[in-house]
Amino acid sequence: DDGSKPTPTVESQPIFDGEAEEGDPDFYFFLHPLHPPSHLPEKVHSCDQERQSALEEARQNPREGIVIPECAPGGLYKPVQCHQSTGYCWCVLVDTGRPLPGTSTRYETPVCESDARSKSTEIDDPFKDRELPGCPEGKKVEFITSLLDALTTDMVQAINSAAPAGGGRFSEPDPSHTLEERVVHWYFSQLDNNSSNDINKRELKPFKRYVKKKAKPKKCARRFTDYCDLNKDKSISLQELKGCLGVSKEGGEYFSFP
Repeated sequence: DDGSKPTPTVESQPIFDGEAEEGDPDFYFFLHPLHPPSHLPEKVHSCDQERQSALEEARQNPREGIVIPECAPGGLYKPVQCHQSTGYCWCVLVDTGRPLPGTSTRYETPVCESDARSKSTEIDDPFKDRELPGCPEGKKVEFITSLLDALTTDMVQAINSAAPAGGGRFSEPDPSHTLEERVVHWYFSQLDNNSSNDINKRELKPFKRYVKKKAKPKKCARRFTDYCDLNKDKSISLQELKGCLGVSKEGGEYFSFP
Protein backbone atom coordinates (compact mmCIF):
# COMPACT_ATOMS: atom_id res chain seq x y z
CA ASP A 1 0.00 0.00 0.00
CA ASP A 2 1.43 3.39 -0.97
CA GLY A 3 -0.70 5.33 1.49
CA SER A 4 -2.54 7.13 -1.30
CA LYS A 5 -5.75 5.14 -1.41
CA PRO A 6 -8.93 7.23 -1.50
CA THR A 7 -10.74 7.99 1.72
CA PRO A 8 -14.35 8.92 2.35
CA THR A 9 -15.26 12.40 3.55
CA VAL A 10 -18.23 13.78 5.47
CA GLU A 11 -18.12 17.42 4.40
CA SER A 12 -20.94 17.33 1.88
CA GLN A 13 -24.58 16.50 2.29
CA PRO A 14 -25.13 12.97 0.87
CA ILE A 15 -27.07 12.83 -2.39
CA PHE A 16 -27.86 9.12 -1.99
CA ASP A 17 -31.20 8.71 -0.24
CA GLY A 18 -30.42 5.24 1.11
CA GLU A 19 -33.58 3.65 -0.32
CA ALA A 20 -31.84 1.40 -2.83
CA GLU A 21 -30.12 -1.71 -1.57
CA GLU A 22 -26.77 -2.99 -2.76
CA GLY A 23 -27.25 -4.88 -6.01
CA ASP A 24 -30.27 -2.79 -7.04
CA PRO A 25 -29.97 -0.89 -10.34
CA ASP A 26 -30.34 2.47 -8.56
CA PHE A 27 -27.48 1.59 -6.23
CA TYR A 28 -25.25 0.57 -9.12
CA PHE A 29 -26.06 3.75 -11.05
CA PHE A 30 -25.15 5.71 -7.94
CA LEU A 31 -21.81 3.99 -7.62
CA HIS A 32 -20.81 4.02 -11.26
CA PRO A 33 -23.10 6.08 -13.54
CA LEU A 34 -20.96 5.45 -16.65
CA HIS A 35 -21.64 1.70 -16.35
CA PRO A 36 -25.38 0.90 -16.29
CA PRO A 37 -26.40 -2.37 -14.63
CA SER A 38 -28.33 -4.04 -17.45
CA HIS A 39 -25.15 -5.24 -19.15
CA LEU A 40 -22.29 -4.96 -16.67
CA PRO A 41 -19.04 -4.43 -18.58
CA GLU A 42 -16.45 -7.18 -18.46
CA LYS A 43 -13.74 -4.94 -19.78
CA VAL A 44 -13.05 -1.22 -19.73
CA HIS A 45 -10.24 0.06 -21.87
CA SER A 46 -8.31 2.18 -19.36
CA CYS A 47 -8.88 3.76 -15.96
CA ASP A 48 -6.90 6.81 -17.08
CA GLN A 49 -9.17 7.31 -20.07
CA GLU A 50 -12.32 6.88 -18.00
CA ARG A 51 -10.99 9.22 -15.30
CA GLN A 52 -10.32 11.90 -17.92
CA SER A 53 -13.87 11.56 -19.24
CA ALA A 54 -15.36 11.61 -15.73
CA LEU A 55 -13.40 14.74 -14.78
CA GLU A 56 -14.66 16.48 -17.91
CA GLU A 57 -18.24 15.41 -17.16
CA ALA A 58 -17.88 16.60 -13.56
CA ARG A 59 -16.66 20.01 -14.76
CA GLN A 60 -19.67 20.34 -17.03
CA ASN A 61 -22.15 19.02 -14.44
CA PRO A 62 -20.71 19.87 -11.00
CA ARG A 63 -23.94 19.06 -9.15
CA GLU A 64 -24.40 15.58 -10.60
CA GLY A 65 -22.12 13.79 -8.11
CA ILE A 66 -20.05 12.06 -10.81
CA VAL A 67 -17.80 9.24 -9.58
CA ILE A 68 -14.14 10.02 -10.40
CA PRO A 69 -12.13 6.78 -10.69
CA GLU A 70 -8.81 6.53 -8.85
CA CYS A 71 -6.16 4.97 -11.08
CA ALA A 72 -3.06 2.83 -10.58
CA PRO A 73 -0.13 2.56 -13.03
CA GLY A 74 -0.72 0.74 -16.31
CA GLY A 75 -4.31 1.87 -16.83
CA LEU A 76 -5.60 -0.19 -13.89
CA TYR A 77 -7.99 0.92 -11.16
CA LYS A 78 -7.04 1.24 -7.51
CA PRO A 79 -8.76 -1.57 -5.57
CA VAL A 80 -10.65 0.92 -3.36
CA GLN A 81 -12.89 3.53 -5.00
CA CYS A 82 -14.77 6.26 -3.15
CA HIS A 83 -17.50 8.81 -3.84
CA GLN A 84 -16.18 11.80 -1.96
CA SER A 85 -19.38 13.81 -1.55
CA THR A 86 -21.36 10.95 0.01
CA GLY A 87 -18.69 9.07 1.95
CA TYR A 88 -19.32 5.73 0.24
CA CYS A 89 -16.37 3.47 -0.68
CA TRP A 90 -16.30 0.04 -2.32
CA CYS A 91 -13.94 -2.57 -3.77
CA VAL A 92 -13.50 -3.04 -7.53
CA LEU A 93 -11.89 -5.34 -10.07
CA VAL A 94 -8.63 -3.56 -10.85
CA ASP A 95 -8.73 -4.35 -14.58
CA THR A 96 -12.33 -3.23 -15.25
CA GLY A 97 -13.30 -0.93 -12.37
CA ARG A 98 -16.41 -3.03 -11.83
CA PRO A 99 -17.71 -2.76 -8.22
CA LEU A 100 -17.73 -5.94 -6.15
CA PRO A 101 -21.10 -6.66 -4.48
CA GLY A 102 -21.19 -6.57 -0.70
CA THR A 103 -18.07 -4.44 -0.25
CA SER A 104 -19.47 -0.93 0.15
CA THR A 105 -18.89 1.01 3.36
CA ARG A 106 -19.66 4.55 4.46
CA TYR A 107 -17.22 6.91 6.18
CA GLU A 108 -14.65 4.13 6.43
CA THR A 109 -12.31 2.42 3.97
CA PRO A 110 -13.20 -1.19 3.08
CA VAL A 111 -10.58 -3.94 3.11
CA CYS A 112 -10.14 -4.96 -0.54
CA GLU A 113 -8.11 -7.54 -2.41
CA SER A 114 -5.23 -5.66 -4.04
CA ASP A 115 -5.33 -7.49 -7.39
CA ALA A 116 -8.90 -8.74 -7.99
CA ARG A 117 -9.47 -9.17 -11.73
CA SER A 118 -12.17 -10.25 -14.15
CA LYS A 119 -11.95 -14.01 -14.77
CA SER A 120 -13.29 -13.76 -18.32
CA THR A 121 -10.78 -11.18 -19.57
CA GLU A 122 -8.15 -13.75 -20.48
CA ILE A 123 -10.39 -16.12 -22.47
CA ASP A 124 -12.86 -13.80 -24.17
CA ASP A 125 -10.49 -11.46 -26.00
CA PRO A 126 -9.04 -12.84 -29.25
CA PHE A 127 -7.09 -9.59 -29.71
CA LYS A 128 -5.24 -9.75 -26.38
CA ASP A 129 -2.23 -11.71 -27.69
CA ARG A 130 -2.71 -10.81 -31.36
CA GLU A 131 0.43 -9.28 -32.83
CA LEU A 132 0.23 -5.79 -34.33
CA PRO A 133 2.82 -5.94 -37.15
CA GLY A 134 5.44 -3.19 -37.06
CA CYS A 135 4.47 -2.01 -33.58
CA PRO A 136 7.39 -1.87 -31.11
CA GLU A 137 7.18 -4.44 -28.32
CA GLY A 138 4.99 -3.31 -25.44
CA LYS A 139 3.59 -0.32 -27.35
CA LYS A 140 0.31 -1.81 -28.62
CA VAL A 141 -1.75 -0.81 -25.57
CA GLU A 142 -0.27 2.70 -25.60
CA PHE A 143 -1.12 3.06 -29.29
CA ILE A 144 -4.72 1.82 -28.93
CA THR A 145 -5.25 4.00 -25.85
CA SER A 146 -4.11 7.11 -27.73
CA LEU A 147 -6.40 6.24 -30.65
CA LEU A 148 -9.42 5.72 -28.41
CA ASP A 149 -8.67 8.96 -26.56
CA ALA A 150 -8.62 10.84 -29.89
CA LEU A 151 -11.90 9.25 -30.98
CA THR A 152 -13.52 10.11 -27.64
CA THR A 153 -12.48 13.75 -27.95
CA ASP A 154 -13.77 13.94 -31.52
CA MET A 155 -17.12 12.38 -30.58
CA VAL A 156 -17.66 14.82 -27.71
CA GLN A 157 -16.77 17.77 -29.94
CA ALA A 158 -19.04 16.52 -32.75
CA ILE A 159 -22.02 15.96 -30.46
CA ASN A 160 -21.56 19.34 -28.77
CA SER A 161 -21.30 21.09 -32.13
CA ALA A 162 -24.48 22.73 -33.40
CA ALA A 163 -23.54 21.85 -36.98
CA PRO A 164 -21.39 18.68 -37.03
CA ALA A 165 -18.80 18.63 -39.80
CA GLY A 166 -19.98 16.57 -42.71
CA GLY A 167 -23.51 16.33 -41.37
CA GLY A 168 -22.59 13.42 -39.10
CA ARG A 169 -25.34 10.99 -38.13
CA PHE A 170 -26.27 10.97 -34.46
CA SER A 171 -28.65 8.70 -32.62
CA GLU A 172 -29.65 8.34 -29.00
CA PRO A 173 -26.95 6.22 -27.28
CA ASP A 174 -27.86 2.82 -25.91
CA PRO A 175 -27.97 3.25 -22.11
CA SER A 176 -26.40 -0.19 -21.64
CA HIS A 177 -23.20 0.91 -23.40
CA THR A 178 -20.06 2.10 -21.66
CA LEU A 179 -18.52 5.38 -22.82
CA GLU A 180 -15.95 3.50 -24.88
CA GLU A 181 -18.65 1.46 -26.63
CA ARG A 182 -20.56 4.65 -27.46
CA VAL A 183 -17.39 6.03 -29.05
CA VAL A 184 -16.89 2.93 -31.22
CA HIS A 185 -20.55 2.79 -32.28
CA TRP A 186 -20.42 6.49 -33.17
CA TYR A 187 -17.25 6.20 -35.25
CA PHE A 188 -18.43 3.02 -36.96
CA SER A 189 -21.59 4.85 -38.08
CA GLN A 190 -19.43 7.65 -39.52
CA LEU A 191 -17.40 5.17 -41.58
CA ASP A 192 -20.23 2.86 -42.70
CA ASN A 193 -21.57 5.17 -45.39
CA ASN A 194 -23.73 2.54 -47.10
CA SER A 195 -25.15 1.15 -43.82
CA SER A 196 -23.95 -2.35 -44.70
CA ASN A 197 -22.91 -3.07 -41.10
CA ASP A 198 -19.29 -3.42 -42.08
CA ILE A 199 -16.54 -1.05 -43.21
CA ASN A 200 -15.49 -2.03 -46.72
CA LYS A 201 -12.16 -1.42 -48.43
CA ARG A 202 -13.18 2.01 -49.74
CA GLU A 203 -14.65 3.09 -46.42
CA LEU A 204 -11.45 2.01 -44.63
CA LYS A 205 -9.39 4.73 -46.36
CA PRO A 206 -10.44 7.59 -44.04
CA PHE A 207 -9.94 5.26 -41.06
CA LYS A 208 -6.36 4.55 -42.16
CA ARG A 209 -5.69 8.29 -42.56
CA TYR A 210 -7.21 9.02 -39.15
CA VAL A 211 -5.13 6.34 -37.41
CA LYS A 212 -1.89 7.60 -38.98
CA LYS A 213 -2.68 11.19 -38.00
CA LYS A 214 -4.01 10.75 -34.47
CA ALA A 215 -2.42 7.71 -32.79
CA LYS A 216 1.09 7.22 -31.44
CA PRO A 217 3.58 5.65 -31.84
CA LYS A 218 3.28 6.07 -35.59
CA LYS A 219 4.99 2.75 -36.33
CA CYS A 220 1.92 0.95 -35.01
CA ALA A 221 -0.45 2.66 -37.45
CA ARG A 222 0.70 1.12 -40.73
CA ARG A 223 -0.90 -2.33 -40.30
CA PHE A 224 -3.62 -1.49 -37.79
CA THR A 225 -6.53 -2.13 -40.18
CA ASP A 226 -5.07 -5.58 -40.93
CA TYR A 227 -4.87 -6.17 -37.18
CA CYS A 228 -8.57 -5.30 -36.81
CA ASP A 229 -9.61 -7.57 -39.71
CA LEU A 230 -9.69 -10.72 -37.62
CA ASN A 231 -11.27 -12.97 -40.28
CA LYS A 232 -9.26 -11.44 -43.16
CA ASP A 233 -12.28 -10.62 -45.34
CA LYS A 234 -10.95 -7.14 -46.28
CA SER A 235 -13.68 -5.42 -44.26
CA ILE A 236 -14.17 -4.63 -40.57
CA SER A 237 -17.34 -5.46 -38.65
CA LEU A 238 -18.56 -3.58 -35.60
CA GLN A 239 -17.44 -6.47 -33.36
CA GLU A 240 -13.99 -6.45 -34.94
CA LEU A 241 -13.65 -2.69 -34.45
CA LYS A 242 -14.74 -2.99 -30.81
CA GLY A 243 -12.33 -5.87 -30.30
CA CYS A 244 -9.26 -4.25 -31.82
CA LEU A 245 -9.92 -1.06 -29.83
CA GLY A 246 -10.16 -3.13 -26.65
CA VAL A 247 -13.76 -2.30 -25.75
CA SER A 248 -15.56 -5.58 -26.54
CA LYS A 249 -17.20 -6.48 -23.23
CA GLU A 250 -18.66 -9.74 -24.53
CA GLY A 251 -17.22 -12.64 -26.48
CA GLY A 252 -19.44 -11.64 -29.40
CA GLU A 253 -19.47 -12.81 -32.99
CA TYR A 254 -16.21 -11.68 -34.59
CA PHE A 255 -16.83 -13.79 -37.68
CA SER A 256 -19.83 -13.57 -39.96
CA PHE A 257 -20.70 -16.62 -42.02
CA PRO A 258 -23.14 -16.95 -44.94
